Amino acid sequence: MLDLFVRDTVSGEKIPTAIDAATEQDLAVTRDWQTSWATPFALKLPNKVALRRADSGELLGLMSYELDEKGLAVEVIYMESARHSNANLLHAEGGHKRYYGIAKALFAHAVQVSLDAGFDGVLVFRAKTSDLLDYYAREFGARRAAAYDPFRMIIWENAAGRIIAEYRRDTNG
Repeated sequence: MLDLFVRDTVSGEKIPTAIDAATEQDLAVTRDWQTSWATPFALKLPNKVALRRADSGELLGLMSYELDEKGLAVEVIYMESARHSNANLLHAEGGHKRYYGIAKALFAHAVQVSLDAGFDGVLVFRAKTSDLLDYYAREFGARRAAAYDPFRMIIWENAAGRIIAEYRRDTNG
C-alpha cells in the first residue's frame, strides 16, 4: 500500500493525498485547465482517476490509464495537474505552483497498478513537450521508447521502484 503525498511549495509541508475514481464534477472543473476533461473525447478516456488532498478533498490532478496486456505495461494516456499547480499555465500568467509532486504521486499510483497487474511497474506514456521529455528523464528515469515517436517514453522496473520507494508505508517516515 502506498501513502501518496504532495508538498506545499511555500512551506515544503507534506500533504497526504488519496486517489479515487474521477467524478463528473472533477471533470467539469477542468474547463479552465490546460485541457478540458469534459470534452467528448476526454469523457471516453478509460480509467480516469483523481488525486486529491486527503484532508479537504481538493482536486490536485487527473490521470487516465489502461492496461496494455500485449506490452506488459500500464499506458498512461493522459495526466494533468490542476490549474493551481500547472507549471505551463502558471508560467504564462506569471504565477507560482501551489503544490509540487503531483505528477510523481500520479506516476506512483500507475506503477502500483502495473505491479498489481504483474507488469513489474513498467509504464509507457507520451510527453507533451520537449521540456517534459527532459523533465521525465531527469526526475523519473524515463527513457525514450522509439525513434518513430520521439515523445513516447517508458519507465522501466528500476526507475518505477525508485518512484514508489518514498511512498511505501514502511519507508516514507
